[in-house]
Amino acid sequence: MKREHSQDDLQQLCTLAGVRRADAHELSCEVNPISHIPAWSGHAALTATRKESSTLASTKTADAQQAPAQDHESQTLWSRDYVFDIGVNFLVYCVHFLLMLWSTAYAIETWHASIGMAGLASGIFIVGALCARIPAGRFIDFVGRRRMFLAGTALFFLMVIGYKLAPTLGVFLLVRFIHGASFGTTSTAASTVVAALVPLKRMGTGIGYFTLGVTMASAVGPFLAMTLTAASQFDLALEICGAATFAIFLLSFFIRTPERIILPQEKEDLTKISFSRFFCWKSLGISTIALMGGVCYSTVLSFLGAYTTAIGVTGIGATCFFLFFAATSFISRPLTGYLLDHFGGNVVIYPSLLCMAIAMGFIASATGDLGMIIGALFLGYGYGTITASCHALAVHCAPLHQVGIATSTYFFFLDFGIGVGPYTLGSFVPSMGFDFVYLAAGVISIAGMGLYYYLLGRFGRFTRHQMDRTAEAKTLVEERRQHFFQESAAHA
Repeated sequence: MKREHSQDDLQQLCTLAGVRRADAHELSCEVNPISHIPAWSGHAALTATRKESSTLASTKTADAQQAPAQDHESQTLWSRDYVFDIGVNFLVYCVHFLLMLWSTAYAIETWHASIGMAGLASGIFIVGALCARIPAGRFIDFVGRRRMFLAGTALFFLMVIGYKLAPTLGVFLLVRFIHGASFGTTSTAASTVVAALVPLKRMGTGIGYFTLGVTMASAVGPFLAMTLTAASQFDLALEICGAATFAIFLLSFFIRTPERIILPQEKEDLTKISFSRFFCWKSLGISTIALMGGVCYSTVLSFLGAYTTAIGVTGIGATCFFLFFAATSFISRPLTGYLLDHFGGNVVIYPSLLCMAIAMGFIASATGDLGMIIGALFLGYGYGTITASCHALAVHCAPLHQVGIATSTYFFFLDFGIGVGPYTLGSFVPSMGFDFVYLAAGVISIAGMGLYYYLLGRFGRFTRHQMDRTAEAKTLVEERRQHFFQESAAHA
């Protein structure tokens, strides 16, 4: 016998939350996240289900009387755990960016590796991260968010020691892969935790400040790497990373991680394998936009040095390009969060993609420092906005029981775009030149605007009005789900 969602419950959810019937059906999966599964046997489950449905309306008035105080508490953003999680994210990405540059120089210096093998030593880290993100998102709520968070940060620390102990280049590559996997696990867990800590109606602001750490790390990490490798201080770089990763573990240990209640049906479903159990369907559209942004950014990141040398730009436009990039990216994160929370997703996605296209146009046509600086400023704002807003919207799209999967889906697409961008567009450099590659990246940004409208914009899913209604519905359904679980446990 299979249990279907009550038509009365769906209508009640539509009325209370103001969402469409199709959305109400999807959101109601929070009460029973696995669609069309066997019902719990016995009278207790049926009684709990009926009680859960019948008490919703009667408790609504009482809850409304306490709403002002609860609403104020629920909107609190700057908690101790939130600040610690931001610190973890910043340090994780500092180590990531530092070691990306350090590993290449270290492989060449220690084992006289070729340029290709040295590049593999850097890139295999991303491969490990991609391999870890998907299972991490799938199993984080079953293993426990705190357990996975601590396991990821502990392995992230231990692998730093492994670099110095690696006797050959082959072992060094293996350490890089495992370290990448620990990075994927840690960053996915940290992002899942922050999504649980941030109030639903302040998701844009919360994610904006959280991802601000990545922007700061993108300036601090490479700066330390270039300074230390230029002075051949490879051991000092590892000592700094060791101290940072130990601090990451300590901070994660003191974060009070919100856990999600796992229903018995979900545990039974754990061994089943399908695309929807490892990727969040509802987050695929916005994650694809993030992928396109990653392709554009990585094209600039990979070929900037060779391009500026080829066009004869060696002044401030080349040497300080990423400082200008980091400046506008830093400014964009809080602004993006404010716009997202007050005006919806459309207001930030379209301008950010347009800014990236403008940036590519300035970079492709640059003949001096000014063109490169303007390109860096537009790129920093566009890419900073894309990553922060797509992250927040990917989490917003997903039901509460799929926050971990939505987070890993977003990061998988973003990392994939960063990884494939240099290889796909870079293959045109010998025949078409650098300017063609950057113009092609600009076309990809323009195409992203059209794709966003086709997949998401025309349905009005990210208007502020609809996002508020969805957030209210998700909150309501989570309350129903908690009540259902407690009543069922009491009658078991």
